[in-house]
Amino acid sequence: MRLLVLCLIFGSALTYGQSERTILYQQATEFGYRNQFKEAENVLSQVINLFPKDSIAYFDRAIMRENMGDTIGAIADLTMEIEIDPKSADNYFLRGILFHKTKMYQEALFDFKMVTRIDNGNADAYFYSAQLYLILEKNKYQIKRLLKKCLKIYPSHQEAKKLFRLL
Repeated sequence: MRLLVLCLIFGSALTYGQSERTILYQQATEFGYRNQFKEAENVLSQVINLFPKDSIAYFDRAIMRENMGDTIGAIADLTMEIEIDPKSADNYFLRGILFHKTKMYQEALFDFKMVTRIDNGNADAYFYSAQLYLILEKNKYQIKRLLKKCLKIYPSHQEAKKLFRLL
């Protein structure tokens, strides 16, 4: 009998925790749709406090922080998210974009290379790598090679076509 009661209490605690997470995500989503990014960030911070291994909360909070202009905070959240889920190309891709934006080119290049290792079908990762190679004044052959990979995956990538013609 005592075991049954403990199982029921534990089971209801799990249900409560899951429903609380769902409610918080709904609140964060509503705030995000209304462009109330600070409020959404606060709610996502609650999710992270309650569920510290919730990688989606870190990813979503990174987006809210970037929308508020806190690129460094967004990068920090994506770094935590990558620690929890190191096999998600999306995490590296978004962090690479933010590193590129903050002119942290070597870090951005590393992240785009990770994207292509995880998902070699991501045309934009090859394109952004080519852009970074150009900024870092790498060999034009390497840049063209990356652009060819991009265009092989996505033949109508206009920016890649334009950059390829300029080289």
